[in-house]
Amino acid sequence: MAKPWDVRAILAGAVFTTGPAFTTGPASALEMAPYEAVYDLRLTHASSSLGPRAATGISESKLTDTCDGWDLKSHVVLNLAFRDDEVSSNERFFSSWESKDGKTYRFAAHTIKNGNVVEDYKGTATFQRSGTGRATYEAPPVKEGGKPRTFTITLPHGTLLPMTYTKELIDQATRGEPLFRSIVLNGAASRGPRIMSTAIGPAILPPHLTEADDVDISLLSAPAWRMSVAYFNLGERRDMPNTEMFMQMHGTGINESFEQTFTDSTLSAHLQRLRRVDPPNCGAKR
Repeated sequence: MAKPWDVRAILAGAVFTTGPAFTTGPASALEMAPYEAVYDLRLTHASSSLGPRAATGISESKLTDTCDGWDLKSHVVLNLAFRDDEVSSNERFFSSWESKDGKTYRFAAHTIKNGNVVEDYKGTATFQRSGTGRATYEAPPVKEGGKPRTFTITLPHGTLLPMTYTKELIDQATRGEPLFRSIVLNGAASRGPRIMSTAIGPAILPPHLTEADDVDISLLSAPAWRMSVAYFNLGERRDMPNTEMFMQMHGTGINESFEQTFTDSTLSAHLQRLRRVDPPNCGAKR
C-alpha cells in the first residue's frame, strides 16, 4: 500500500472517490444530476510509532453538466502532523471533462506541498471504436524556456473513464454482483490508468436523514452499498494493492463517507455539505 507520507497518493485517492450523482428519470433510468459536495477529512487510525499522528482537511467537488459532457472540479486541503513535530500542509486542485459518450477526456492536476509545487500536469484521452485508446500527459519544462515534457500511453481495450465507470459500478451493484473489476483512467494519478477491483456488499436502506440546510437529502434517498476498492497500478505484478478505499456509495453515485487505508494509518471522510447544481439550458445543443 502507499506510504502515509505519500501525500500525492492521499490527495489522488480523495479525488478517485468523487462520483457522479444520478436521478431517476421518467423511464426509471438513471440520469446524472449536477451537484456540489464537501467532505471533512480526519485521521481515524494512526500507528504508535510511524506515520502522521494527526490529519485534518476538506475535500470539495463540483460536477457540472456542459450539455455535451461532464465537468468536474475538485479541491483537497490536507494538513498532517508527525511525531517529530514536523507539520505538512498540502493542497491539490484537480479538474476533468468527460464527453457523455465516454470517448473523450481532459484532465489537469496541480499539487502544492508546504508552499512548493510538487506535481503539475494535464492530459487528454481519446478512444477508438475498437475500444482501445490513447492518453497523452503534458508537464511543464524542467528549465525555463524549455519544451513541455510529454508522453503518450496506450489504453487497453475496455478501459473506462470515471463517469462511465461509476454508471457501470452502480449497475453491477443493482444486479447484486459481488465483484466488479475494471481498468479506469481518472487522470488523478500521474502513472496512467489503474486497475480497480471492487467488492460490493448487499444493498442497505438509505439512512433516516432529516432535512438540513447543508445537505440535500434527496440525493441520498436511493439504497446504498458498502464497497471495498483495491487500486493497482497497471502493469505491476503485486499481491497487495497500491492503496485501498472503503466507501458507502448510494444509488445516486454519491459517497456518503469513505476511508483510505495505508500501511500505518487510515484517513476518513464524511459528507458535510451536499446540494444540487442547476442544470444548463442546452437548447439546440441537445
